[in-house]
Amino acid sequence: MNGVSEELISVIVPVYKVEKYLDRCVESIVGQTYENLEIILVDDGSPDSCGDMCDAWAQRDSRVKVVHKKNGGLSDARNAGVEASTGAWIGFIDSDDYIAPDMYERLHDLVKDPDVGIAICGVADVYSDHTEEPPVVQTSIMTSEEVLSDIFLNKTLMVGVPPRLYPAWLMCEVTSPVGKTHEDAFIVVDLFSRVERVAVDTTPRYFYCHNEETITSSPSTRGLSDNVDAWERNRQLVEKLYPNLIDDVMFRCYWAHFDVLDGLMLSDRSADDEARMNAVIAWLKDHRAGVYAHPHVSSKRKLALRALCLNKGLYRMLAKLQNRSIKYN
Repeated sequence: MNGVSEELISVIVPVYKVEKYLDRCVESIVGQTYENLEIILVDDGSPDSCGDMCDAWAQRDSRVKVVHKKNGGLSDARNAGVEASTGAWIGFIDSDDYIAPDMYERLHDLVKDPDVGIAICGVADVYSDHTEEPPVVQTSIMTSEEVLSDIFLNKTLMVGVPPRLYPAWLMCEVTSPVGKTHEDAFIVVDLFSRVERVAVDTTPRYFYCHNEETITSSPSTRGLSDNVDAWERNRQLVEKLYPNLIDDVMFRCYWAHFDVLDGLMLSDRSADDEARMNAVIAWLKDHRAGVYAHPHVSSKRKLALRALCLNKGLYRMLAKLQNRSIKYN
């Protein structure tokens, strides 16, 4: 990073194969009521017209800076954006999403409190036929431990990096893991363990669009395994830093293994995938007492595990019937 402007917010937008959504995303940023923004569009080697669209935005608004780079994935693009940033605060937006006009004004108001390290806003889930918003809107100051517990147990806060405002020093310390999917899960404990207080306003100002062509809508078996690796890493960190949260983070570990198992059960599997599936099954069987006892694991999941312990085919039938309908953030 170069020189730092105290009130400047650097908004980093990784861009790759999002022609249909890019203008909507950038329009929602340039139209922010908080105008002291540095908008960094990172063209991650997109093979379509996204690079030209980014350059056109730079011509239209002097706050827009474009970084063109070889394709390296979402994490690599985010890291490149952080490298190019000059603001004291950093935000991230996925290029197929969009934000409310006052999102950064509200987040900046929250971080004016010197005790606040990170500010978070609420998220609306946008589907093709409807939008889901948080049932309860509230503002609070939480400890990092309280935030992590909330995220682990999938209460009100999401794992995802975007609906937040971070101090620039934090994003320089905690880089995104290149070559991984579920990159947000890999760094969630690293991020919040470095601050003491977090301001949360659950009013939905970030609009997360569930598009069929995005990577998170169509996970690969490798990506599913990254999910397990991410939560195992978090479990190890929690053991050292937040021992009171072990039961909470184990909920995510159970979920990650179920997620991998469902994905493998419902897909055409290679020999390697078959071996991976058997390893996941063995892990779940070894941890079945914890799954059965955990108050936040659904009764359907507990029933499915009992079926798995009896017969793998029975579990596959349940997974097909449920069509992976048990959702976790």
